Amino acid sequence: MSSSDVVGVDKLNRNSDESKRGGYHHGNLREALVRRGIEILNLEGFDALSLRQVARDVGVSQTAPLHHFPSKVDFLAAVAAQGFRMMFEQRIVALKGVTDPGERLLSVMLAHLHFSIGHPALFRVMYGSDIPAKSNFPELEQAASRSYGILETAVGDYLSHRGKSLSRVRPASLAAWTACHGLATIMADRQNAWDIIGHDPIKIGRDVFGIFIAGLDQQA
Repeated sequence: MSSSDVVGVDKLNRNSDESKRGGYHHGNLREALVRRGIEILNLEGFDALSLRQVARDVGVSQTAPLHHFPSKVDFLAAVAAQGFRMMFEQRIVALKGVTDPGERLLSVMLAHLHFSIGHPALFRVMYGSDIPAKSNFPELEQAASRSYGILETAVGDYLSHRGKSLSRVRPASLAAWTACHGLATIMADRQNAWDIIGHDPIKIGRDVFGIFIAGLDQQA
């Protein structure tokens, strides 16, 4: 075997070992760390999440994540940003095939509820106090604003369809967010929602959000 063949085999073995350890390739370590962080949140909860554990699971040294995330807060901000992208996609999927403005608004609000029930620990990272100054992270702000924009658009379309003044879009959007986020937060906190979570949470969401949407028809 020639020296070049030896080098080639050695490189192949290293790549194979790297794949077994972390399932990532050079250049996307940041993405792999965020993805693993979300997996830990979904499977084990917030208390199990640490940069050290994520690095171990991905198969890199404990100092490797510091090249991308100087602190745990930086890491949480990246995880939260990805969470908002996931919520955005979930809202887009919920809107497919729905044409009635009222049903579209309801679908967007229900998607928020679905997300909190399916990803309670990630939901906490996205909206909780573990990231004290979210405005310091442009990636997070952009992802959150993009997701909120779908709700605002749905509110505007509904008001326009019902012949209401579009000057109400911003306050009505805030009210819509308060309604869906409030119920979503209750549902995500299983300890405080024990008397609700045992029932059908999505049906409850439909009832609550339906009352809210009916209220939008009342002139301010």
